[in-house]
Amino acid sequence: MDRQRRWFPPRPWPAAASILLIGLAIREAFSFWTGHPYDLEVWIRTGYVVAHGTNPYLHPWPAAPGVSFGYTWQPLPSAAYLPFWPDVFGGTYLLWERIGGGNRYVFYFLLKQGPIAGDIAVACLLYRLVLRETGDARAALSALTFWSFFPYAIVIGAIWGQLDPVTTALLLAVLLTSEAKAARRSLAWGVGIFVKWVTAIFLPFELFRQRGWHRLWPLLAVPLAAGLTVLAFLAAGWGFGGLVATTSSESGGGGGGMNYARLFSLWFVADTIGTNPWVYLILTELWIPASILAGWVAARWVRTGAPGQELRALLFVTTAFLLVRWGLYEQYFLYPFALLVADVYTRHPGRRRFFYYLLAVVSAFLLVNNVLGIWFASPASAEAFTIVQNFDNSSIGGPLRYDVLDALAVLVTVGLVQLLYVLIRDDPAPKPWPWYLWPARKPGPVPTAPAPA
Repeated sequence: MDRQRRWFPPRPWPAAASILLIGLAIREAFSFWTGHPYDLEVWIRTGYVVAHGTNPYLHPWPAAPGVSFGYTWQPLPSAAYLPFWPDVFGGTYLLWERIGGGNRYVFYFLLKQGPIAGDIAVACLLYRLVLRETGDARAALSALTFWSFFPYAIVIGAIWGQLDPVTTALLLAVLLTSEAKAARRSLAWGVGIFVKWVTAIFLPFELFRQRGWHRLWPLLAVPLAAGLTVLAFLAAGWGFGGLVATTSSESGGGGGGMNYARLFSLWFVADTIGTNPWVYLILTELWIPASILAGWVAARWVRTGAPGQELRALLFVTTAFLLVRWGLYEQYFLYPFALLVADVYTRHPGRRRFFYYLLAVVSAFLLVNNVLGIWFASPASAEAFTIVQNFDNSSIGGPLRYDVLDALAVLVTVGLVQLLYVLIRDDPAPKPWPWYLWPARKPGPVPTAPAPA
């Protein structure tokens, strides 16, 4: 035994690995019995349809036998993405048929593994990014720990089941390889568009930062995503019917959400502009000129070669997009939150207070919008779904919830505007804007020593 100990001395796991495993265990503990009753149900039905060899984009689909749990009385559309995620869902269903034993909770568990893996990857990439920028292993471990136990990220990926943790990880991976050639970055953005279209907002930034013929590389990202889409359709033997309408609804957004667009659903606003369809057409596509303008501004910062400008640029483009997005939902805030964590732990610790303020407002919207999380227990409890429906249909609960969400949408919008202002000024320690509403207290008179007798 002593000889064995000499040759194989005990080696405790590094702290980072232990923290990641604990974060993973927390996510897996929620994975199999929670989910948004609409979104997770869309993933379920898309997987069922694809696994049975059918084009999921053709029309809405009824409940999947043995696995559906929400909105079983009505058809739902398929996942409004390019075929990467529908193929993943279909493959997940086929895997579940082999190993799931007919238990629907195993299927829910398998569907959550992609978002959970993306979320853990975000924590690892934050560690690498902070370590590279600061050389401080303790700061890097703090960033990894923050994200591993970050409640907002856990809710979005492991509980809600949204897919954005994967593209958030891709965004950080591109940031880590910022010094790579334009061709490699453009390849990453093209793959990102195929995974989820939101990464297209960074193409103008890539275009403006390049010079000469290197500007051709970002233009290849869209054809790359289109080529991967065509190959996926041909491999599956699908026609292209329904794809344009489905992806257009995703890129244009559906209104409402967490920013100014929510206010257009108010009756007095809708009555004023409801007869002018051009207003809505402009608003749904406003993210395109916003991304172009933000990319042009951000490219000028990067060209200076100053430290931290790449992170500043990506955060600026992301914030500009979120501000004007026609239908800004909770999962989109994973992108600025991950970038803000990187910023706080590498360049601007003084921005921590503003980050916490924005996180508090967005988290409040998440809780109110999902009725304190009761909504997410629907896969395991039909009563949770009924409680939410009864609350929304009540004469007090429903109107109260919507009024609070309207107020929070205003706060989120103003917070995004301030974040843009902070990035433009490169303010290292901004105060959240509500702090300016209370004037600073003037110091009282300085007491003087009594004169000697």
